[in-house]
Parts: sequence; C-alpha cells; structure tokens
Amino acid sequence: MDFPSSQEMIDQVVQIAKGFYARKDRAHDLEHALRVRNWGKKIALAEGADVTVIELAALLHDIGRSGAVEKTHAQSSAGLAVNILHKAGYSEDLIARVKEAIIAHSREAGYEPETLEAKILYDADKLDFVGAIGLGRLFTLGGVQGWPIMGENSCESFYQERIQGYQEHLFTKTALTYFKPLFLYMEEFWRQLHSEMI
Repeated sequence: MDFPSSQEMIDQVVQIAKGFYARKDRAHDLEHALRVRNWGKKIALAEGADVTVIELAALLHDIGRSGAVEKTHAQSSAGLAVNILHKAGYSEDLIARVKEAIIAHSREAGYEPETLEAKILYDADKLDFVGAIGLGRLFTLGGVQGWPIMGENSCESFYQERIQGYQEHLFTKTALTYFKPLFLYMEEFWRQLHSEMI
C-alpha cells in the first residue's frame, strides 16, 4: 500500500480548505490563506521553524471565519482544522501544534502566540495586510462592511486603529524586515489621499 507524500497530504488540505473559503468574504479567502502560507514559509526558513506546521496552520487559519460556532473565528478555525487534519492522517502532536498556532493568530480572545510557529503564523497573517495587497484587502473588507474610505468607522480608521499598530507586535526579526517597506507604502498612500482631498 502506497502512503501519500507530505506534499500530497498538503494538497489534500488545500482542496478541503477551498470549500470553506468559498463562503468567506474576499478579504479572507483562499488567496489570502495561500499568501499567508507563502509568507509563513519564508519566515520559517529564515527563523528555523517547522515549515509543515506553518503551512497547515496558514491554510486553515481563517476557515471558521463565517458562521463561527466558538467564541472567536480563530477558535472556530482551530476546531475545524483539528477534524480536517485527523481525517488527512496527520499525527496528534502535529495537529496540536497547528491548533495552537491557529488559536493564537488573532488576539480576539486574549491568546498570545508562544511557540515559534504560532509567532510566525501571527506575523505572516499581518504581512498580508500591508503594502499594495494590504490596501486591496482593506478596501475589499470595507466594501463588505459598508465602510466609507475616511471618517468614523471607515477604512482609514481601521487602518489607524489596527494596521498601524502591527509593527509593534510582530514577533520575528524576519517579518519586521519585510513589514517596514510595505508599511511605508501604505503610509505614503494615505498621505497622498489626504493631499488630493479638495
């Protein structure tokens, strides 16, 4: 009997995740998860982390975002991920590590990333909300939420209240190196936008 390769197992998880993300808003879709996986792999290789844990956690970190049955989308995503990874044949140890990373990728319920892999997933997720892609995601999310571009409860206020503070909370030096130029791009965008206001 042939056992599936590690890449075949990950490909299987991607296919399962695709079904979950089809129901999500476009700011938190499969493309977002794939970009977080790519960021995570880059950081993991530089920081000496377990790439498989990062890949799986990144692919599944937002699958529970809509219709969350737990307190937070991170907890809901982690619960769904455990079931998916059991069915895919992953070890209990690896599943536990993936679950921990997913739960801690958002600070909604007061969780703090403690393992290196959890810290990397957190950082990779934040990297996908800066730069040109970050702006695209921000305005996509704003469209879903019905936010104006500027003013109260707007794309700009979300940027100021959330994204501007990410740099202070990144855990890895590698992520910080990638973050800075992408963040400066966004800062320049908002300066330009204000200069165009008549």
